[in-house]
Amino acid sequence: MKQCTTCGGDLADDAAVCPDCGMELGASALPAAPRTVVLDADNFGQNLELSPSAPAASSGATLTLKRNGVLADASFPLGERAVIGRFDADTGPVDVDLAPLPEANYVSRRHAEIWREGDTWKLKDLGARNGTFIRGDDGKFQRIADEQTLGDGDEIALGNARFEFRKGA
Repeated sequence: MKQCTTCGGDLADDAAVCPDCGMELGASALPAAPRTVVLDADNFGQNLELSPSAPAASSGATLTLKRNGVLADASFPLGERAVIGRFDADTGPVDVDLAPLPEANYVSRRHAEIWREGDTWKLKDLGARNGTFIRGDDGKFQRIADEQTLGDGDEIALGNARFEFRKGA
């Protein structure tokens, strides 16, 4: 049985929409081969080799892409506050640009914001069409409506792009 790439729910082989999260399924929603990207303000949308050092403004926290429930080799360092989405000439740059990822088709230009308050990290949906989700204690993704506190290792989904959040050192 197939599983939804957004929420992990079980899908019938002929399903066009996930019954748990409502994500439309199709060829563009299927996981693709892993790609290694690191993005910063100087190279929007360019694929680069992973660098062992994070940008100077990095908080040590990261979002690491997951495909088929497995961590991929695309990791995004986070600043103290970051807008996550896709670069667009009309809306301008974002702090974490997911545009090069195949999963970006379902990520809004300004999808979500993540920030640190003291030792606590928070996540907020910015009105994204395909939603921002966090995996609950029951193992299912739940759409967030307000600010959500994040714990180290929490799994989040932006549309059908799934990530593991790490607070860092």
